[in-house]
Amino acid sequence: MGTEVRRIRPEDWHVLRELRLASLRDAPEAFGQRYEEAGVSDDRDWMATARAASSGDRRVWFIAWQDGRPVGLVQGRRRPPSDCLLFSMWVAPKARGSGTGRALVQAVEDWGRGWSAERVVLWVIGGNEGAIRFYDRIGFRLLPTGPDADSGRLYGALAMER
Repeated sequence: MGTEVRRIRPEDWHVLRELRLASLRDAPEAFGQRYEEAGVSDDRDWMATARAASSGDRRVWFIAWQDGRPVGLVQGRRRPPSDCLLFSMWVAPKARGSGTGRALVQAVEDWGRGWSAERVVLWVIGGNEGAIRFYDRIGFRLLPTGPDADSGRLYGALAMER
């Protein structure tokens, strides 16, 4: 089962909505947004988000596809001068273990490399052992101190970098 990852296009706004809401239903404790908050966004909000993330080097959403169906997503943001922030990654349960998560992380890293990012930073909820093991396995390391660690701690999250 091959995974294709591509940058969101403006017309993919409905896929973004579908995957984002699915992620918030599946793992409500893993994200900084609640399903109830995202669920009230109207179509224009989703359209604007997809359009803004479809080009440029400020922010991006990538969507993973298998057999023509969307199975995962991840957001990347640029933090000047040279940090690439990875947010809101989620892979549908049926696609976990298939390399989809790794492909999504790689897409964000490649996007960051395009504007000379020097590292990728993410936060993961402290109790999310599966995600922590995954990120560790693909080369992320815990940041025990510093501004990223401090800001994550406020939300019960650990900061990691690669």
